[in-house]
Order: sequence, then structure tokens, then C-alpha cells
Amino acid sequence: MSRIAELAPSNGIGGPSHDSRTANAVSHGAGLPPHLAALAHGSAGPSISRLLRRKWYLLVLGLAAGLGAGYYYFTKQEPVYWSTAEITVSYREPSLPGEDGGNGRAPSSQDVLGDYLHRIQTPPLIERAVEEQNLADLPRFRGGGSPVWTILENLSGQQIQGTRVIKLEYLGKSPEETKAVLDAVVKTFVDSVREEEQSVSQEAIELITKANDEVRGELEEAEAAYREFQRTSPLTRGEDGTPLNPFVADLRQIDASEDELRLELTHLTGEIEAIRTALAAGGRREALAQMAAMRRRDAAEGEASPEAAQLTFEEQNLELMLQLEEARERFGENYPERKRLESRYAAVKKLMAERAGLSDSEGSSKSFLDLFVDARQERAEVLKVQIAKLNEQYALTEKKAEALRDAELTDRELRDEVARHAAMHAALVDKIAQLDLTKEAERVRVASLVPARPGVLTSVELIRSLAVGGTMGLAVAFGLAYLLEQGDRSFKSPEELRAEFGLPLLGHVPAIPAKVLRRTKEGGRLDPSLLTVHRPQSRLAESFRSVRASLAFASRSGVKVIQVTSGDPGDGKSTLAANLAVSLGRSGKSTLLVDVDLRRPRVAGLFGLPKEGVCVTDVIADPDKLADAIVESGVPGLSLLPCLRKPTHPAELLSSQAFEDFVGVLRQKFDFVVLDSPPVLAVSDPAAVAPAADGVVLVTRLSKRTRRKVRESLDMLDRTGAKVLGLVVNAVEPGGEYVREVESGYYGGYGYGYGYGASNGGYYSSEKAPALEEPAVATSSTVNGHRTAV
Repeated sequence: MSRIAELAPSNGIGGPSHDSRTANAVSHGAGLPPHLAALAHGSAGPSISRLLRRKWYLLVLGLAAGLGAGYYYFTKQEPVYWSTAEITVSYREPSLPGEDGGNGRAPSSQDVLGDYLHRIQTPPLIERAVEEQNLADLPRFRGGGSPVWTILENLSGQQIQGTRVIKLEYLGKSPEETKAVLDAVVKTFVDSVREEEQSVSQEAIELITKANDEVRGELEEAEAAYREFQRTSPLTRGEDGTPLNPFVADLRQIDASEDELRLELTHLTGEIEAIRTALAAGGRREALAQMAAMRRRDAAEGEASPEAAQLTFEEQNLELMLQLEEARERFGENYPERKRLESRYAAVKKLMAERAGLSDSEGSSKSFLDLFVDARQERAEVLKVQIAKLNEQYALTEKKAEALRDAELTDRELRDEVARHAAMHAALVDKIAQLDLTKEAERVRVASLVPARPGVLTSVELIRSLAVGGTMGLAVAFGLAYLLEQGDRSFKSPEELRAEFGLPLLGHVPAIPAKVLRRTKEGGRLDPSLLTVHRPQSRLAESFRSVRASLAFASRSGVKVIQVTSGDPGDGKSTLAANLAVSLGRSGKSTLLVDVDLRRPRVAGLFGLPKEGVCVTDVIADPDKLADAIVESGVPGLSLLPCLRKPTHPAELLSSQAFEDFVGVLRQKFDFVVLDSPPVLAVSDPAAVAPAADGVVLVTRLSKRTRRKVRESLDMLDRTGAKVLGLVVNAVEPGGEYVREVESGYYGGYGYGYGYGASNGGYYSSEKAPALEEPAVATSSTVNGHRTAV
């Protein structure tokens, strides 16, 4: 049975992590309780922000020690002098071959400056400066070998932003050394750039002349080869001199003729199929109409044949034929009108056949529709023969044209070769024309802008020493702080506590100042820790109402009997149970506070009840005594069931069936039943009470033992199948790390404050609010079946 309560309080106690609590229990281990799942997952190391807040003094001490060590180191070093020089670079876009560096891309001014800035700090240039300017004779370098690497280590350069100026810096041991080194480096660099530019210009001139000679010879060879090809080529020439293949035009003409014949053939085939389709469907009249339209088109084209004569007759007598077809469809064979039309049609047909030179047998052997179709088929066959002949002619012409394709390709290649060499030659000639103008111009001009001066004493080494010392001091202090933080097992924030056990935090109860307890104790018989009675509008009372608000959500899932316990004695579970019961009663819920701590009962003492009378042990044994045992507390909605006598065997009594029945009766009579039970780790009684309760609230104090104590308590409750509703952190001391995390995070959002007298809670509280009347000593009087304190 899982004991994780599905709580989601909106007042900030437990916060938005209640859903994540269930997710943690699932993700960290299926079937594991939330606190065991969190333990299996492991706890993360301390966060950087928390470490800085808690161990800032170590970091400050480490920084101070590191700075001191750095300054001490600086005082033991030789003095360092610093000098600067500036070089200006004028750049012209390259116009001659070879000036682009040989990669085909003209470098930008930034590329040139970057290249020169790198080159000025390379060993070859420094070696040349040492040799030409006798830098090895300086006092620092005399007799110590080559000074090249020493100079490189102390030489630096940069481009001045937005300019074409390079600034050089050098650190040396004397003012004279810094000036001499910078002067030597600048002079050597300027000389090397000037020599390089002269070399590049001369190389460019030679390259242009050589390339022009080569291209001109290649152009002459290409032109000679093309002229020879033209002399022997079978290609013809157009008006503009373009080479032409004579057979290509013939192929186009054949294609056009074939397309016309195929179009006519397709048209004839469509007409034949249309007439045959009409006849097959019995549409003789429709076939006649189509035939007449086709015949008119043939007449316009001038066709003539015996069949055509017959068709002309049919066309001329189309009206007669249509009347005859209509009579055949409407009347029988012996109908007079049909016989008259057939006789007329036969006479006209015979007359027309004689005129056309056809015998009666010939004229009657075929119908006019058959003759029309035969004429179209005859024309189609003629077209097919013509198309076949054109195909044969195309194949022969295509072979002749193909034989000249190689000549066309060769002609194009030769012409392209001549054009390419001509273009190259023209470009080189243009460069040669510019040669006299550009050969004296320098692409890059470098000059000293600000010469070096004798070096001045610098604080660079001091800053560097302090920076290194401070960094090392901080690193050591941070490592020490981290180790100390790792060794501290106490909880630093609500997030840590919730992540460790996978349970919601129902609330935080501040530590009650002693002066508040003294001032409250002077007011009456009620225990001064009942702040929800004595100071209902105070911030301390508000913390107990926050716990009540959290538990109000549990009531939606049927939680009515709430067991309040702790890990060890002194954690404040009885004080929390009493104040929680008062808050529940004042919220309008009928509430009963039951003292089931049968070894050290506290409820009677907290509310100033008499030490004699019927109590909870009597009711467990005899439920009929319940009405006599319940005492009205004087707080609206709150009743009390104290323990006035300690039983001989409390564990057996609480684990009996009678106790479960007793709790069942209370569950039916009250909205909430709060059970004040003994500490979990002290005795076994809470484990016996837990199965009868709907949920358990575990109270704890923050200490170095909290982690182990809460985990052992949860393990014991888990073995009994208890449903833990959440944790309440009691006696939170003001000003501690945990309180700062609470007030700076989600828990402090409502501004109640967690230290007595906190300034951010004044709007919500009134320390001078009048307390309720306390209950008087109980007598035997009974009201509505319950004993009443009078």
C-alpha cells in the first residue's frame, strides 16, 4: 500500500512539487516508497549559489591571502619597463598578376594587416633584427645566447580599431632596452616589406611578358589550324559565314511532309470508325448525316470516282432517303406510303446509276454508305504508302547528315579555341599597356608612424601577480568550502528536504521565542504554546493554519483521521497536534483531538484539564463511555479526548481490535479526528496506531540527525502500510540558511515571515489581538451528551 498522499495545497506549503513528488516515486524505482526512491537516486552536491552564501567568508579570506601572496611575489621581482611604437600600413588593390598571392583572390586590407601583425612576431624577422641591429650587444642579452625567444615572449602587437595602424608593445628590464628593441623590429619589418614589394612587382612584369608571348604563339597556331580545316571541310557556309550541314534542312522538310500525311490519315480513320459505329448501333440516319458532311468536304477538295458519283446521288437525294428511313421505322412493308417512297427511291437510284455508267447490278451491289467507306479506305491506303516512302527517304538523308556531324563538332572546337586565345591575348596586351604606369607603384607601403620612446616603469607585472595570486587563493578557498559543504549533512532548503524523502512539506512552524511564551503564560491556565488560542492573528498562529490549509486538500480524498507523530521526543508533535486541532475547529469543521500518547500524555496539560475522570483508555475498553469522556475545549468546533491514566500495556491496547473499532466510531461522529501519538523511534505505539488512521503527519526539527531520523521513521511507518501525508518542519530558527531559502523561494511568497517580529508579515498579523477565553476546570455537567469545562 502506498502511503503518498495526493495533496496539492495552493497556499505555498508544499508548493507545486506535489505532482513531481509522485513522479519521483515512479521514476526512481517502481514500487518503492518515495523516500526510498529518493535515496536510491542519490543526492546532488551543494549548489554554487548556496555554497557562496554559506561560505562567503572563506572565499573572502582566500582572495585576501592570494592577493597578499601575489603582491609579495611582485616585490621580489625585477622592475619591468614598457614602451610602444606604431606602424601605418597603406594598401592598394592588386592590379598585376602575381600580386594576389597566387590564390586568385585579392586580399582585403584586414587580411594584409592580419598577415603583417603575425609576421612581425615570427622568429625569422626577429632573427634578422637581432643580426642587422646588433641587439645581442644590449646589456641584458650580452653573453646569454640568442635573444630571439626572449624578445618574442615580451613583444606583442595589435591593430588599432578602425584604422590601418599596428601598435607594438615591448616589456624590458631597462628603458634603453625597450626603445632599442622596438626600433630594430620596426626598421627590419619596414625594410622586409619594401623588399618584398619590389620583388613582387618585378616578378609580375616578367610573368606578363612571358604569358603574352606564349598566348600569341598559341593564337597563331589555332588560326592556322582553322583555316586548313575550312579549306577541306564539306560544310557549306551561311550568309554570315556560319558553317551549315546541307542535309539538316532536307530532314526538316521530310518531317513536315510526314506530319501532314499522318494528320490526314488520322482524320480519315476517325471518319470511317464514326460511320461504322453509327451503323452498328442502328443509327442509319445519323450515318447518312455524317456522310453528307464528309462528302461536302471532299467536293470542296475536288475528289472524283465512280463511288463519288454514287455518293453525289445520295447527297442530292438525302431528303428522300431520310423520309424512306423514317417510313421503314414507322410502317410495315405493305403500307402504301412506304411502298411509294421505296419505288421513288429505286427509280431515282437507277437513273443516277445509268448516268454514272454503272449497271443495275453494280449500282445495287453496294449501298451508298459502303461506297463512302470504301472511298475513305482507298484514300487511307494511299496515305500509308506515301508515309512509308517518306520514312525511307528520311533514313537515307539522316545517314548523309550524320556523316557531317564530326565536321560540325571539329569546326566549333576550332572556332572556340581561336576565340579563347584571342581574348587572352587582348587581356595581356591591355596589361602590358598599363605596365609602365604600375611597375613603379607599391602595393603596400609601410612606414613608422610613432617611433618608440624609452620605456616607463609598468604596473602590468603587479596586476598579473595580483590576478594569479587572487585566482589561486579563490580556488583553494572554494575547494575548502566545497569539502566543508559536502561534509555538512543538514538540510539547507525545503527543496533538499522534499527531494530527499519524496514527500510534500505541509508547513514550517517558526521557533517560539521565550519572551512570547513567558508573556502568554501570565495570561491563564492554557499552555502558552497554544498560540492559535492566545494569539490567533499572529504570524506564529498563521504557520499552523498553513498546515491546516494543506491538510484540507487531503479531506477531499477521504482523509478524516490524522495521526500526528515525530521521530524523537521534543520535536513538537503535541504542540502541532493541539494547534492544528484548534485551527481545524475554527474553520467550521467538527474536530476531536485524541491523546493516544498513553505513555506521556500531553493534551490534558496543554488545555488545563483536570487529571481525573473518564478518558480515552476507558472509551477504548467501553465505547459507551464516549459521551462522558469527550470534553468541550472552549474553542468553537473543537472537542478533546484526553488520556488521564496510563495503561499497563499501551502497545497491546493500541494494536487491539477495540482500538480500531473506537477509531471507526470517531470517524463517523466528527469531520476530523487528530490523534496525538508517541514518537516513532521511541516506542512501537505509533506503528500500532498508523493502520487505523487515514493519514500520518510527521513532525521534525532541523538538525544534523534530521536526515537519518526522518528516514528511519518513514521506514518504520512504511512497514505498517501507513499513508504519510507529508512533513512539518517545526521550530525553524530565524536567520538561518534554511529560513533564507524559505523566504526567498516559493514558501515566502505570502510574506508571513518565519521569525518572530519579521518585518514582512506585519500587514497580515496583529500581535496584540485579544485571545479567546480558555476552558475552565472540567466538572461533571454534561451538555448535548459531552462533558463541558466550566
